[in-house]
Amino acid sequence: MGRGLGRDLIARLHEDHRNGRCTTPTSASDAHRLRNAVRAGYLISPGPQLYAIPMLWSELKPSEREAMRIRSLATLHPQWVFSHYSAAMVYGLSVSHALLGTIHLATKSKVRPRKDASVVRHLITSPGTTTVGNIRVTSLERTVFDCLRTCDFRSALAIADSALHVHKLGADDYFTAFRTFSRSSRGWQRAYDIMLLADGRSESGGESIARAVMLELGFMPPQLQKEAPNLVDQGVGYRVDFYWSLPDGEIYGELDGREKYTNPAMTGGRDAVAVLADERLRESRLSATAAKIMRFSYADVVNTKRFAHILKTFGIPNGYAVPAVADPNDPINQQRRA
Repeated sequence: MGRGLGRDLIARLHEDHRNGRCTTPTSASDAHRLRNAVRAGYLISPGPQLYAIPMLWSELKPSEREAMRIRSLATLHPQWVFSHYSAAMVYGLSVSHALLGTIHLATKSKVRPRKDASVVRHLITSPGTTTVGNIRVTSLERTVFDCLRTCDFRSALAIADSALHVHKLGADDYFTAFRTFSRSSRGWQRAYDIMLLADGRSESGGESIARAVMLELGFMPPQLQKEAPNLVDQGVGYRVDFYWSLPDGEIYGELDGREKYTNPAMTGGRDAVAVLADERLRESRLSATAAKIMRFSYADVVNTKRFAHILKTFGIPNGYAVPAVADPNDPINQQRRA
């Protein structure tokens, strides 16, 4: 690769990657070199005028790739105002991977069709803009509104939950802001109704999507992040992801994910073996309460037949009314990508 790119360009590509950005051209001749490197297979272009080393790019998570695209384009085009799911990423909201890969921008002028499908412009006459980390974005309230009214229920509930969990605004603040937006906007009522179902106690996008599927399937809505007693050690209790109190007993629901074993922010620097040992001890303590402990994975959640079977097996009541915004027959919900 060195002979094809030159040491100077390789050094730049690595430096930009370390700084969380794609490499962008600095001149016409530089742009020519980068384009030629893509044609030769030395580099990839993750977006317009964005370049990266394939091996380094492949090691990134989808959310990390999207963040790099946005930061790079914001530097290249400081006048751009990011909106919808792109702005939601900047605000640190839980955006489904299915919604990534397209850059969303707000514009006050008439939108003209463009050949580049990787960048979509939305006509928003009064977006209300701010700057977050040197990136211009639509206001938080406008961003959440535009996301909730345009994406499928599962993805929307994850965004709504995280909007309450990550930021200081409450649901009433969003309702107040939504009322200032034109009610003729497509999906206005949808955004309002999804925010009614939002719960800031949800701690991850996976938990929100699991709850969304429960609602879609007509199961009894759970309580979130309920504290369960530690009867063995008489110490501080454990919080469980989902909780149901039924006439015949209690049920604790736990969403398993790889991150709790691999993400340093969640492991506290411990290795996977130590984390797993703590998890087994925790489950042992929870079992002393005589509650049923229902564990399931994200793969279980998105396999709705299997998830319904798990919920029924553990005795979660079924037959509850499905919210209109969660109806699987809703055209927006049918647009959901795997």
